[in-house]
Amino acid sequence: MGKSFFNCFLTVFTVIGSVIGAGFITGKEIYEFFANDFSVSGVYLAFICFWVFIYLMMSIDYGKYKKHVEVVVALASIIISGCMISALDEVYVRIFRLSEKVKILSVITVILVFITSLKGVRVIEKCCFVLIPIVIAVLIAFTLSKTEYLSLNFTPKSKRGIYLPFIYVGFNLLLSSKIIKKSGEILSPPFKILSSFIISLILCFCIFIVGNLLYSSDKLADMPFREMFLKDVKLLIIIDIITLFAIITTLFSSVYTSIEFGGVNLKLWQKILILLLSLAVSNAGFSAIVQILYPILGVIGYGVISFTYLLRLPFLKERRVRTYRLLKRTK
Repeated sequence: MGKSFFNCFLTVFTVIGSVIGAGFITGKEIYEFFANDFSVSGVYLAFICFWVFIYLMMSIDYGKYKKHVEVVVALASIIISGCMISALDEVYVRIFRLSEKVKILSVITVILVFITSLKGVRVIEKCCFVLIPIVIAVLIAFTLSKTEYLSLNFTPKSKRGIYLPFIYVGFNLLLSSKIIKKSGEILSPPFKILSSFIISLILCFCIFIVGNLLYSSDKLADMPFREMFLKDVKLLIIIDIITLFAIITTLFSSVYTSIEFGGVNLKLWQKILILLLSLAVSNAGFSAIVQILYPILGVIGYGVISFTYLLRLPFLKERRVRTYRLLKRTK
């Protein structure tokens, strides 16, 4: 039982690590998808979607769509790796006051992440188990220290307050799908339910408190959460460090997924080529990728979920079989 709980929390922190990346920890994602039209119902919708679909991903395989889905997920992961590398450049510039043209620290970090990813999910789990609790604890403590009041808007002002959180869950599920499946495959069904619940609860609690803070402060910067602490240099350094941790854990997920391209056993030089492609994508810039490509990836994410999970649920599968037999008799 003790080992089962330990494996459960390994999965919890690994999946959370694949979601809480640069966009989340800097507040950029949360502002774009939640704080623009902040409401309790929007966060609750995200919670339910995360819980249900993470459990489904752990429990149901890709079936006949496996190769196609894994190629789509790998391509999306290349884009996200590029986004994280771009954010990595910005963080190192802020921490070490380096020129934006000096990317040696980012390159070294990416190489270390690449080497770790080659070792597989079990090594990634151990890294996330160490880093992510620190990230979550600091994020919650710093957010609550700046929160003066809670905005309890139960319903959004427009449809954006519903479909944007829905899309947000979609692209995160798409990008984390391989990690969710690989990390959750060793869990028994009750622990899959428990781990998916804990993941959803922690993510949505963080979304709620950070979204509330950004909504009440009306910050429009590229890294709005970070902007809250500009007057305190010590706190700012801590935020930059946990941002670095969050970027690294998301890079573990995206790099691992991209180099496992379509489930094919790629040669080392092919995996390096994919990594170089991610470095090239990083030139598009952190904000551009979050604002333009994330919503598109969200739609693709629900397309993947629909074809690989929802249509294969027992009651829907049985209904499709009955419909097929009826059509066959009609012909």
